[in-house]
Amino acid sequence: MIPGTPSKVGVWLAVGLSALALLLSPQTTLFAGMQPLSTGVGQEERLPHPEFPLKLVFAVQSGAYLAAIDVTITDAGGKQVLQTKSLGPWLFVDLPAGTYKVQAKRANGEQVKGTVTVTGERQKVLNLIWKNEG
Repeated sequence: MIPGTPSKVGVWLAVGLSALALLLSPQTTLFAGMQPLSTGVGQEERLPHPEFPLKLVFAVQSGAYLAAIDVTITDAGGKQVLQTKSLGPWLFVDLPAGTYKVQAKRANGEQVKGTVTVTGERQKVLNLIWKNEG
C-alpha cells in the first residue's frame, strides 16, 4: 500500500456510510429505485465512489461550493424520479438513460434549473450555479 492512500475497505466503508445517511434521511423520496449519494469535496470525501451516471455540483459563481440543497429530478414525461436534500456539494444519482430536468433550491428559496441527458456511456456532470453568495 502506498503511504497516505486509503485502503479499499476504508473507501467502501465511507461510501456506504454516506449512502446510508442519505437514504435514512426523512427528506429523501426515492422513485423507481434511484440511489443518490451525497458527498463533500474534501480530500477524504473525494475517495473513489460508484460511477453513477449523473453527478450534480452545487456552487456560486465565485466558486464556493454549497450544501443542504433541495433537489428534484423529473424525467422527460414530467414524472418526478427523485426528491432529496443534498447534504454535500456533490450529488451522485443512479439514473437510467434519458433526459432529465433538475431543479435545485437553496434554503433562502433561490432556485436554479438545468437539463441533462444521461446516456449510460460516461458520467454526465451538471453544474448548478447560483449568482450570489447570500
